[in-house]
Amino acid sequence: MGHNASDMILVTGASGLLGANFVQVARAAGRPVVAQYRQHPTEELGVTSIRADLTDAAAVSGLMEKARPAWVVHCAAAANVDWCEQHPDEARRINVDGSRMVAREARRAGARLVHISTDAVFDGARGNYAEDDTINPVNEYSRSKADAEVAVREELGAALIVRTTIYGWNFQPKQSLGEWLVAELSSGRSVIGFSDLVFSPLLVNHLSELLLEMMGRSLQGVYHVAASDSCTKYDFGKRMARKFGLDESLVRPGTTEDVPRPARRPRNLSLNTGKIARALGRTMPTVDEGIAAFDALRDTGFAARMKDRGPAHAQS
Repeated sequence: MGHNASDMILVTGASGLLGANFVQVARAAGRPVVAQYRQHPTEELGVTSIRADLTDAAAVSGLMEKARPAWVVHCAAAANVDWCEQHPDEARRINVDGSRMVAREARRAGARLVHISTDAVFDGARGNYAEDDTINPVNEYSRSKADAEVAVREELGAALIVRTTIYGWNFQPKQSLGEWLVAELSSGRSVIGFSDLVFSPLLVNHLSELLLEMMGRSLQGVYHVAASDSCTKYDFGKRMARKFGLDESLVRPGTTEDVPRPARRPRNLSLNTGKIARALGRTMPTVDEGIAAFDALRDTGFAARMKDRGPAHAQS
C-alpha cells in the first residue's frame, strides 16, 4: 500500500540508541521516516537523513519544511549524566532549548509530537512512581529533562511525553548498559552491579513498538513506559549473564558509593506502568522478557546489522 506524506514520522537524534532502533521498527511496520542527526550520519539506516542543529531555530524550521511530518518523535538529547553535570549550560541548551524549538516548530507545522523523557526526573526516594507523582530531579541531567517537559507542554499542550529507561543494541560505536554487560562478561572481565540502584529497564525495540502503538491511538499527556517490574542493576547484570550463558559470578555487587562520579544518582527509579497498560489494554513486558528479546536480537543477526551499519564501520 502506498503512503502519503501525512504518515511521515520525523525522528530527531536518529543516530542514538532509541532513534536508530525506532527508525528500524517504524520501517519494518511500513511507516515512512525521515531521520535527523547532528554529528553521526544516519543514511546507513536506509532512510532519508537530514543534518540539522536542533538548537538553531532556523534549522529546526527548515527541517520541518523538508520533512513535512505528521509526527515528530523527539529522541535527541544530551543523555550522558556525568557530562551534563560538568556542562550544565550546554546540557540545558540541548535538552531544554532544543526541545522547546522542536515542539514550537512541530506546532507551527501542524505535526503531533512524542517527547522522550526519563525516569530520572524523580529523586528515587521511594520508587514505583506514577505519572502524577511529584518530580524532584537531583542532578543537572534530570533537571534539564524535567524543564524540557515543561517547555514542551508550554509550546504544544497536546504533546505525548514518555518517561522511560532503556537499553538495546546501538547503531553508534558506543554501548548501552545491556551491551556493556555482555561485552565485559564475554571477555571474562568482572563488572560491578549496583545493588542500591533500582530501575525498570525496557528493551528499546519494545519501547519503539509501544510508541508506534501510542501514536496510532493519538495518546497525549505523560506516560511511564518501562518494564512492568523492576530490579537492581546488580540483579539486571546477573539475569543478563544467565540469559547469555555467561559467568554470573563475574557480576559483583557494589554500591554507588564505591564508584565516585560527578553526578548524584537517584536510588529507586522504578516506574508504575498502570496508566499505559490501561491505555493499551495489556501489561508492559517484564525485565526478563526484555532480556530474552535482547538476546534473540543478537541470535537473529539484528545486533550485528545495527553495528555494521553504524557510522564507524567505514573506518574500521
